[in-house]
Amino acid sequence: MLSSSHPGPGRRLVAADGSPVVTVVLPREPESVPVARRIVRHTLADWRLPELVDAAELVVCELSANAVEHAGHAVFRVTLQRGPGDRVRVAVTDKSKAVPVLRPLDDEAEGGRGLALVAAVSSRWGTDPLAWGKHVWADLEPEPPGEPHPDSTAPTCATAKAQAVYLFIVVALGLLIAATVVSDAP
Repeated sequence: MLSSSHPGPGRRLVAADGSPVVTVVLPREPESVPVARRIVRHTLADWRLPELVDAAELVVCELSANAVEHAGHAVFRVTLQRGPGDRVRVAVTDKSKAVPVLRPLDDEAEGGRGLALVAAVSSRWGTDPLAWGKHVWADLEPEPPGEPHPDSTAPTCATAKAQAVYLFIVVALGLLIAATVVSDAP
C-alpha cells in the first residue's frame, strides 16, 4: 500500500515498507522520454544518490522509449523506488502484454540494443506481467570503487557508465568495420 506525501516532480509516495517512491504518468509520445529523464535526475538528487544518475537516466530512457514505441495505450507510468541501502528500482509500466526480450547484439540491426544497455548498467532487471500489461524494472546500486559489475561480460570497468560507454564503442566499431567491408566488396 502506498501513501502520498508532498508534491513535486512526479507524485511522491511512501511504500508499505517505508521506502520512498516517486511515480508519474506520462503521455505515450517521444517528448515524454526527456521528461522521465529529468524526473529521475531530480529524484536522485533529492535522495542524495548522484552516483546513480547516469545509469538511471539511461535505464529510464530505454524503458520509456520502448513504452512509447510498443505500448498500445495513450500513457505509461515511470516509477522510482528507493530500496534498502542505496538501491534504486527504476520501472516503466505500460498496457502492452508484449514482453521485452534481450536479444544478441546484431551489427546489422538499427535497434535492439536498449535492453543490453539496461542489463549492462543494472544489478538485475526483469519484467513482471500484469493482467492488463507489464512492469519492466531495473535495480541500480552504487558500485564499490574499483570493483567490476557482477553481471558484466565486458572488460572490467570502474562504473556502470564506463561499461555503457564501452558497449557503445564496441557496437559503433563493429558497425564501422561492417560498413567498410561491404563498401570494399567487389
